[in-house]
Amino acid sequence: MSGAPLPVIDPRPLQDLLEMGAEPGLVGELIGLLEGDFPTRLASLRKALEASDKEAALPEAHQLKGALGTLGLPRFADLVRQLEGHLREGRWEEARRLLGTFPAAYQEAVTALRAAFPET
Repeated sequence: MSGAPLPVIDPRPLQDLLEMGAEPGLVGELIGLLEGDFPTRLASLRKALEASDKEAALPEAHQLKGALGTLGLPRFADLVRQLEGHLREGRWEEARRLLGTFPAAYQEAVTALRAAFPET
């Protein structure tokens, strides 16, 4: 894949929610859900990858990718999409290496969300 990296954040999905009349607190709740959910998902993914358990890892990765897409976090969502590809192909070492980048990607994503939506 060539070209510029994907943006960390695309604020449109959450801005659209606000423009449709959602309370600003909803965006804060969604960000809070990501913050609360991510450590558990990361631990589940790590455990599944250590056991080379595709049946456990794929649904976790897929749900995380969907949540990131909903929140407008294309760069992190793309990392998870790549992880899904490694899992489907049984490329466990690549999947484990990629998973190691998730904590930094998560921090980058949450920082971008908080900066884009400081009122939440």
